[in-house]
Amino acid sequence: MYRQLKLAYTFFIVLFMLMSMGCANQGGTNSTKSPLQISGTEMAYFWVTKDTLISWQQILPLPTAEPAQDKATYKVSFVISNSGTMQQVSMVNTSDGTKIPVDELTGISEYRFYPTAQNISRQAVMINTIVTL
Repeated sequence: MYRQLKLAYTFFIVLFMLMSMGCANQGGTNSTKSPLQISGTEMAYFWVTKDTLISWQQILPLPTAEPAQDKATYKVSFVISNSGTMQQVSMVNTSDGTKIPVDELTGISEYRFYPTAQNISRQAVMINTIVTL
């Protein structure tokens, strides 16, 4: 009987130690977390632009951004990394499904973002929104 209690006690101590080490390793991994999926309206809770607002008309290639009679609507997706840079930008015309090639988008690297007080951990976010130009 004593041997079974000793074995059970040892098992629970080892289990407790393993669980404690697992919990201790949970924190401090913000840089490796995947971006949090948010909408364009939620962006202000996490990041604000450094010097200027995002101008999608300036980012679009000139032939695409030329003034037309009808405005075009684009599904826009991008990541603000934990370092405050814009990455993985995607723009798709919602009317015809045309994806704007990333190498044709201009000025993306110029945008910088500051984390808000609510985002002191600098959580990376992926913004999915619709813009009309």
